[in-house]
Amino acid sequence: MAKSTLGDDIDALFAVPLTAFTGARNALAARLKQGGRGDEAERVKALGKPSVSAWAVNQLYWKHRKAFDRLIETGQSLRQAQASQLAGKVSDVRGPLEARRGALSDLLHLAAALLRDSGHNPTPDVTRRIATTLEAMSAYASLPDSPSPGHLTADLDPPGFESL
Repeated sequence: MAKSTLGDDIDALFAVPLTAFTGARNALAARLKQGGRGDEAERVKALGKPSVSAWAVNQLYWKHRKAFDRLIETGQSLRQAQASQLAGKVSDVRGPLEARRGALSDLLHLAAALLRDSGHNPTPDVTRRIATTLEAMSAYASLPDSPSPGHLTADLDPPGFESL
């Protein structure tokens, strides 16, 4: 059996049910420390438990990658259309905007089901925070130092005009 890398272990940690996160994080840190990987254990111990909405976005990334990637792709298309329009070129923004709205709507339905299935209530506030974070992930995808999909611990706000 191949030895897992820290990245694989962290990926697996962020894919666990939210209620299991703290225990799984502490167990991973202890295992790393026992294995003589103290620096990595400290790094894992410092990982924050995701908010419910950030956890839901992480689960969309891990469990519904095609739908998640579609949102990222439609966001990039929209950004390109907006940048062209700002540069004075004729550009269809409506098509990419509608495609992104559709991708976002699909993900919000999936998120509500994930939340219900895991015993969490998809309240309007949680749903709004998921939508805002997904919009931010879509906008940040092409920027340097963008947030790491699947590893969120908090909600994100979309960038401003600098993303164009």
